[in-house]
Amino acid sequence: MMLLVDDSTFTAATLNNFVWVTFTRSNPSHDIYGYDSFTEYKHWGCKGPLIIDARIKPHHAPVLEVDDKTKQKVDKLFSKGGELYGII
Repeated sequence: MMLLVDDSTFTAATLNNFVWVTFTRSNPSHDIYGYDSFTEYKHWGCKGPLIIDARIKPHHAPVLEVDDKTKQKVDKLFSKGGELYGII
């Protein structure tokens, strides 16, 4: 499998990042290709690597950026002594 992405470092950092990028930024009907692809008995296949275009498209929402000030407030709520400590 080959994956086309905008940020390979982020995508490869964790399995969660890989799954998120691959399956939220690609449309199976438009963004999946294969080397030496074919259709046999109404089933698509390819003899070489499967290629998924998981780059950000113009119609996608912008990438979510973590706000440090908000993150600190949330972390405080869930830390020991915080109002939500031990709930989740």
